[in-house]
Amino acid sequence: MLRLSLAMAITAATSMAADPPGSITFHRDVLPILAKDCQGCHRPGQIAPMPFLTYETTRPWAQQIKVVVSSKKMPPAVSNPHFPVLTGRDGLTQAEIDILVKWVDSGAPEGTPPADERGSKKK
Repeated sequence: MLRLSLAMAITAATSMAADPPGSITFHRDVLPILAKDCQGCHRPGQIAPMPFLTYETTRPWAQQIKVVVSSKKMPPAVSNPHFPVLTGRDGLTQAEIDILVKWVDSGAPEGTPPADERGSKKK
């Protein structure tokens, strides 16, 4: 009986920690876009002036991200001769732009980090 109660408590805690359905969060929705289209330059040692590798390094730039992706200034298009080939395609899709804008408009929530990240932060 104790094992069953413990299992139910763990399940309840895990489900409460999950991000609400329909919400847009950094870890679940934004980070995959950044990894695919931004982190080639937005990382230490590359051309961009700030890294977008973690929530902590990206969150301060949320409003600016909204401005530059909405205006399609970032990421620069592959066909733009003034920039090196960055993503292999011209800019973000409208769906990706919408996700980034909605994330910012909703207060740029972090959401629940993947289990491997949660464990590494405890060290």
